[in-house]
Amino acid sequence: MNDPFLVDECLSLDLVALAHARGHHATHVIFRGLEGTQDPDLMPVIRDEGLVFVTNNGRDFLPLFAQEGIHPGLIIIVPGGILKDHQVRLFGCALDVIEPMTDLINTVVEVHLDGRVEVRTWPEPTVGPTGHDGRW
Repeated sequence: MNDPFLVDECLSLDLVALAHARGHHATHVIFRGLEGTQDPDLMPVIRDEGLVFVTNNGRDFLPLFAQEGIHPGLIIIVPGGILKDHQVRLFGCALDVIEPMTDLINTVVEVHLDGRVEVRTWPEPTVGPTGHDGRW
Protein backbone atom coordinates (compact mmCIF):
# COMPACT_ATOMS: atom_id res chain seq x y z
CA MET A 1 0.00 0.00 0.00
CA ASN A 2 1.60 3.22 -1.08
CA ASP A 3 -1.30 5.67 -1.12
CA PRO A 4 -0.49 9.08 0.42
CA PHE A 5 -1.98 10.09 3.77
CA LEU A 6 -3.53 13.37 4.89
CA VAL A 7 -3.61 13.67 8.68
CA ASP A 8 -6.41 15.72 10.25
CA GLU A 9 -5.59 18.76 12.37
CA CYS A 10 -7.02 17.04 15.46
CA LEU A 11 -4.10 14.57 15.37
CA SER A 12 -0.41 14.97 16.09
CA LEU A 13 2.12 16.02 13.46
CA ASP A 14 4.12 13.00 14.63
CA LEU A 15 1.81 10.74 12.59
CA VAL A 16 3.30 12.27 9.45
CA ALA A 17 6.80 11.56 10.76
CA LEU A 18 5.85 7.93 11.47
CA ALA A 19 4.39 7.50 7.99
CA HIS A 20 7.58 8.95 6.44
CA ALA A 21 9.78 6.70 8.62
CA ARG A 22 7.88 3.69 7.28
CA GLY A 23 8.26 4.78 3.66
CA HIS A 24 4.88 6.40 3.06
CA HIS A 25 3.99 9.77 1.63
CA ALA A 26 2.07 11.85 4.15
CA THR A 27 1.17 15.41 4.97
CA HIS A 28 -0.86 17.18 7.61
CA VAL A 29 -3.80 19.55 7.27
CA ILE A 30 -1.65 22.22 8.97
CA PHE A 31 1.20 21.77 6.47
CA ARG A 32 -1.30 22.34 3.67
CA GLY A 33 -2.63 25.56 5.25
CA LEU A 34 -6.05 23.95 5.70
CA GLU A 35 -6.39 24.28 9.46
CA GLY A 36 -9.86 25.46 10.40
CA THR A 37 -11.31 24.18 7.11
CA GLN A 38 -14.84 22.80 7.51
CA ASP A 39 -14.96 19.01 7.21
CA PRO A 40 -17.05 18.96 3.99
CA ASP A 41 -14.59 21.39 2.40
CA LEU A 42 -11.73 18.91 2.94
CA MET A 43 -13.47 16.27 0.83
CA PRO A 44 -12.53 17.75 -2.59
CA VAL A 45 -8.85 17.80 -1.56
CA ILE A 46 -9.05 14.21 -0.30
CA ARG A 47 -10.91 13.03 -3.40
CA ASP A 48 -9.01 14.97 -6.06
CA GLU A 49 -5.57 14.10 -4.69
CA GLY A 50 -6.39 10.51 -3.74
CA LEU A 51 -5.40 11.00 -0.09
CA VAL A 52 -6.18 8.44 2.59
CA PHE A 53 -7.58 10.59 5.40
CA VAL A 54 -6.47 9.93 8.98
CA THR A 55 -8.67 11.35 11.73
CA ASN A 56 -10.21 10.65 15.11
CA ASN A 57 -13.46 12.26 14.00
CA GLY A 58 -15.37 9.31 12.60
CA ARG A 59 -18.69 10.81 13.66
CA ASP A 60 -18.34 13.59 11.07
CA PHE A 61 -16.26 11.88 8.39
CA LEU A 62 -18.06 8.53 8.07
CA PRO A 63 -21.19 10.24 6.68
CA LEU A 64 -19.07 12.40 4.35
CA PHE A 65 -17.20 9.38 2.99
CA ALA A 66 -20.51 7.49 2.64
CA GLN A 67 -21.63 10.17 0.16
CA GLU A 68 -18.65 9.48 -2.10
CA GLY A 69 -19.13 6.98 -4.91
CA ILE A 70 -15.47 6.07 -4.69
CA HIS A 71 -13.03 7.34 -2.09
CA PRO A 72 -9.33 6.72 -1.37
CA GLY A 73 -9.84 5.44 2.19
CA LEU A 74 -10.38 6.59 5.75
CA ILE A 75 -8.43 5.69 8.88
CA ILE A 76 -10.10 6.49 12.18
CA ILE A 77 -8.21 6.44 15.45
CA VAL A 78 -11.32 5.72 17.46
CA PRO A 79 -10.59 7.19 20.88
CA GLY A 80 -10.60 10.96 20.62
CA GLY A 81 -8.56 13.26 22.80
CA ILE A 82 -5.73 10.84 23.53
CA LEU A 83 -2.09 11.78 24.05
CA LYS A 84 0.27 12.12 21.11
CA ASP A 85 2.22 8.96 22.03
CA HIS A 86 -0.98 6.90 21.98
CA GLN A 87 -1.96 8.39 18.61
CA VAL A 88 1.39 7.39 17.14
CA ARG A 89 1.18 3.87 18.60
CA LEU A 90 -2.33 3.35 17.24
CA PHE A 91 -1.47 4.72 13.80
CA GLY A 92 1.43 2.26 13.79
CA CYS A 93 -1.05 -0.55 14.50
CA ALA A 94 -3.14 0.59 11.53
CA LEU A 95 -0.05 0.71 9.30
CA ASP A 96 0.88 -2.84 10.35
CA VAL A 97 -2.48 -4.04 9.05
CA ILE A 98 -2.78 -1.96 5.87
CA GLU A 99 0.79 -2.03 4.54
CA PRO A 100 0.34 -5.45 2.90
CA MET A 101 -2.89 -4.31 1.23
CA THR A 102 -2.96 -3.10 -2.38
CA ASP A 103 -4.97 0.05 -1.58
CA LEU A 104 -7.72 1.37 0.69
CA ILE A 105 -10.24 2.38 -1.97
CA ASN A 106 -13.70 2.47 -0.37
CA THR A 107 -12.26 1.14 2.88
CA VAL A 108 -12.48 2.39 6.43
CA VAL A 109 -9.91 1.31 8.98
CA GLU A 110 -10.76 1.79 12.64
CA VAL A 111 -8.06 1.39 15.26
CA HIS A 112 -9.09 1.09 18.89
CA LEU A 113 -7.27 2.00 22.11
CA ASP A 114 -6.30 -1.65 22.71
CA GLY A 115 -4.60 -1.73 19.28
CA ARG A 116 -7.35 -3.78 17.64
CA VAL A 117 -7.77 -2.81 13.98
CA GLU A 118 -11.00 -3.30 12.03
CA VAL A 119 -11.08 -3.03 8.24
CA ARG A 120 -14.35 -2.83 6.31
CA THR A 121 -15.84 -1.58 3.08
CA TRP A 122 -17.38 1.88 3.38
CA PRO A 123 -19.97 2.70 2.49
CA GLU A 124 -21.20 -0.78 3.14
CA PRO A 125 -22.63 -2.29 -0.03
CA THR A 126 -26.39 -2.30 -0.22
CA VAL A 127 -27.86 -5.49 -1.60
CA GLY A 128 -31.07 -5.12 -3.58
CA PRO A 129 -33.77 -7.75 -4.17
CA THR A 130 -31.75 -9.24 -7.08
CA GLY A 131 -28.79 -9.84 -4.80
CA HIS A 132 -26.66 -7.24 -6.56
CA ASP A 133 -24.99 -4.26 -5.03
CA GLY A 134 -27.61 -1.51 -5.33
CA ARG A 135 -24.96 1.10 -6.31
CA TRP A 136 -24.71 -0.08 -9.91
